[in-house]
This record gives sequence, structure tokens and C-alpha cells, in this order.
Amino acid sequence: MEICCVLEVDVNGLETFLVDKKIMASFSSRLNRLFGQKSGAANGKSKVIFHDFPGGSEGFELMSRFCYNNGKVEISPQNIVLLNCVAHFMEMYCDEAPSNQSLEEQTENSLGGISYWSWSELLASLKQCQDLLPAEESSFLVQKIVDCVTEMLSLPTVASSCTSLSDSSCYPRSSMESVKSNCSHMAWWYEDLMFLEIDWLDKIVRAMISKEHDHFAITRFLLYYQKSKSIGATVIEKRRILEGAIRLLSLVDRDLSNISCKCLFELLCLGLRWNISIGHKELLESFIGSQFGQATVDHLLIQSPRGEKYAYDVYLIFRIVKAFLHKGDQLPTGQLKKVGHLIDSYIGEVAADLHVQPVTFEELVSILPEAARDSHDSLYRAIGIYVEVHQQLSSQERLRICDVLDHDKLSAGALGDLAYNKDFPPKITVKALLILQHKIKRLVPSTRENVSVKVKGKRKSHSSRRKRSLQVDMIGYSNLAKSIVHS
Repeated sequence: MEICCVLEVDVNGLETFLVDKKIMASFSSRLNRLFGQKSGAANGKSKVIFHDFPGGSEGFELMSRFCYNNGKVEISPQNIVLLNCVAHFMEMYCDEAPSNQSLEEQTENSLGGISYWSWSELLASLKQCQDLLPAEESSFLVQKIVDCVTEMLSLPTVASSCTSLSDSSCYPRSSMESVKSNCSHMAWWYEDLMFLEIDWLDKIVRAMISKEHDHFAITRFLLYYQKSKSIGATVIEKRRILEGAIRLLSLVDRDLSNISCKCLFELLCLGLRWNISIGHKELLESFIGSQFGQATVDHLLIQSPRGEKYAYDVYLIFRIVKAFLHKGDQLPTGQLKKVGHLIDSYIGEVAADLHVQPVTFEELVSILPEAARDSHDSLYRAIGIYVEVHQQLSSQERLRICDVLDHDKLSAGALGDLAYNKDFPPKITVKALLILQHKIKRLVPSTRENVSVKVKGKRKSHSSRRKRSLQVDMIGYSNLAKSIVHS
């Protein structure tokens, strides 16, 4: 080789190659622009330094073989992505190339046989995509590989459902072998895709969803992936993995995913611990809101943010309830009543917290629509705890909170207790007394009707005694009402 044709190539600072620059430039537009015309360095040895050559020395060797072999190289599933990246990097689509096809064309044409690749070959090419390209890459080659991987996952061995992964647990069991043995038709590919980083996983899962894959299988895989990839990861990595999983979980059909409320709250607690973004919190809160009828009060008892004095994160529950109520009139009555019972239990837990402000508690007891409760007994007990503990309440604050009660939805026992409750404003207690008095009046004729006509004497006198007793009680309640009003 004459000295004037020698090109020294430094590849990523790791290895140096000596090649014929005329041969190389005949296949590469990038080199041709550098050496196609005579320059001061044309009569001596030239040097080129590449800092980000795809695949490093391996990639440059493949390129050199292609050029020295007159535009021919063996293309396989193991190197097709690397060769395609090299072709783009070196602009190997020169019209003056001595071969019939450029390297870029040859790699793309080789994809014609991709349907015959084995699963391991597809994974090898997918891994090269991840190693060499950004996840945002949407070239013909990348899209073809992603499509073939997702098509392989849609085979009947993947599509069958599995009920052995119980919805009562957030994650599949820690051992992947246990998962596979219990659900081999659905989970055989879980471990095979664990090499993917979250951005590339996003690309695969979105393709699976677009092809209408089993949403239950996708959901279980995302939960398994999030748990497994977080082991040993830094907090920053854990946050990225969890945010990616939440982003993808928000795309699955919530009715088909069969993910439990318990699991969603566990993810939310992790998100709060790892400080995920507000947008991802909102996605998760929306998901929880759609499943809120399945929650228990224990799920709701999430500690308040660091630095806050109140015990539980009431504002988080506000947001979840609002997400639940988003459907408005489309909400099934049964779900609405379940949530009503749930929130009343939660209010009872937070009522004794001295640091819950009156305006916060007032919003909490008022957040549900009227149809959510058939009875206000539980709500009365919770409000009773709050006004008893928070003796510093002003009369206006106390009245606004207590005025939420619907006296018509209180039982006789609750009304009787409320009528004597000194922690409630007089307006509220007098109303309770009058409604209770009305109920007792209605009870008198019903008592008379229940008297047996078959037995005379004792039976009749017993009815008369009961009637007189009720009349005495009504007189007592009336006198109590008058005393409260005058006070």
C-alpha cells in the first residue's frame, strides 16, 4: 500500500486502524467529502478520529470488511443492527459505490427474512437496538424488529389467561420459576424481556397494547418488572422505573388489567417515598380513583408528607375521591355507597387528630354527594369526636361542620344522643329533638295497631300503659327543647 493511500483511523480512542482511504471513501459519503478532492494532506498519511463510532472497533471492522470485499458482507440477526448503524453514521449510501446496493440498503433488504428468525435472534437484535440507538429511534429497521418481537409474544402460548396469579397480591412471587410453573402460558417471556431499560420497554409495551395483547399479562409483567429492576438500583433509577411503569399502566384497560386497589396504593406509597413527578402521581391517583370501591380504610391511612404535623395525608384522599367522582352521574349507586361507608370510616380515623384544621375537616365531611349515604350515623359519630377534641372551634366553624348532618338520615338512637350532646350547637340539637319527637308520635298509632284483639284484659291494659309511657317521654322531650331554646 502506497503511503499516499494510507488512512489512520482512531476509533473512540480505544483502537487505531490503518486502511486504504480510497477504498473506504468509495463506499462512504462521509469520508468521500473529506478525501474526494485533493488537499494539502493528500500526499501524506491522513488521520481521522471518531469519538462515537457505533459499536467501536467491532463496528469499524465490519465496515472495513464490507469495503475491502467490494460491498459484500455476511449479514445476520446478530450484526444487522450494528451494520445499519454504521451505514448511517458513515453515510454509506454513496451513488458511486462499486456494488449494486449500499450497506444501508442491504441491511434493510435482509429484514425480508425476519419472520424466520428465532426468538433468541430477535432478542439479540433488540438488545443491539437498545445498546446502539436512542429509544426515540423509529427507523424502518427498529420498527420491524419491534413489530416482530410483539408478534412473537402474541402467539397462542402467550395469549391464554391465567388466574393463579392472585389479584390479592401486588406482585408475582419473587422466584420467576414459581411464576412460570403457575402460569407458563402467559409468563414465559417475562424474564426474557428483563434486559430492557424502561425507555425501550415503553416502546415494546406500547406496541403490544396497539396490537391488543392480553392486558392482564401486560399488567402483571409491568408489576414484576418494576419490582425486579428496582432491586439494587439507586433512588433515581427506582424513580425512573416506577414512573415508566405507571405511565404504561395508565394505558391498559382498567377493566381488563384486574389490578387490585391494594397494589395501586403500594405503588403510590413507593412513589411518595421516591418523590415521583406530580404528573405520574396524578396518573396513579386517577387509576386508584377508578378502583376506589375496592379499597379498605387501611389503604387510606397514608402518612402525611414529611414536615407536616397532621398524621394522615388527607389532601391525597381528597384528590383520589375527586378522581373517583369524575364520572359523575355514570357512577353505579352500589360503588358510590361503598365509598360513602369507606370515607365515613376514614373520617372517624382522622377526627381525633388535633392538627386537622376545621376548613380541612369541613371539606372532608362534605366531599361526597348526598346519594353516597343512606345513614348519617357513622358521620355523626365522627363529627362528634372532632368537635369534642377541638374545643377551640369558633361557633361559626362548629356550626358549619355540624350542619353537614342530615337529621332525616339519623337513626332514633343517634337522634336521641345528638339531642343531649353539648358539643353540638343548639340549632342542631333542637332540630334533632324535634325530629325525634315526631318519630315518637308516629310510633304511637303503630303501637296501638299491634295490640292483639284476641286477648282482652291484660293485653289491653299493657297497650294503655305503653301509650301513657310514650306520652310522658314526649312531654319530657318538649320540656328539654324549651329549656335549650331559652338558654
